[in-house]
Amino acid sequence: MNASTTKALSLGIVVALWAVISHFGKLPLQLWPVLVGLACYVGAGGGMMGLQKSVLGSASGVAWALLYVAVTRALGGNELLDALAVGAAVFGMVFQARIPLLSYTTGAFVGAATAIGARAVALNGGIRVAIALAIGCALGIVAERVAEMIGRMRVVPSMSAR
Repeated sequence: MNASTTKALSLGIVVALWAVISHFGKLPLQLWPVLVGLACYVGAGGGMMGLQKSVLGSASGVAWALLYVAVTRALGGNELLDALAVGAAVFGMVFQARIPLLSYTTGAFVGAATAIGARAVALNGGIRVAIALAIGCALGIVAERVAEMIGRMRVVPSMSAR
């Protein structure tokens, strides 16, 4: 089996298992932010460094989104001030890339967009979104391990086939 097929199979298996666990466990997490976290992990290049960058990057984006929402509420929802606040949040997400573990700017943007899309406007909602994103990132590492196991599998012909 080639590498792309193995990767596709392992990601599919891991996501399906998570969906079953999430559904039957009635976890208070939406599935789509988990998939977004997995995408961040894959986009960050995988491995332990990809895990660190995607988890921290996406979590920082959630924090920036919560800050943006808090500021716009405090300013009364004025459209011009709202635009300036979102611009300041974007500046922060890009500027933080000076810190190596926060250098995955795409993760920050995706984390912020996920938080806003999930309507996480309070700390509890932001925490739920950050957890779902982190679970998705962690599923990426699990999928890599599954791919390694699949790659080591060998089909042994049965005696009757000889």
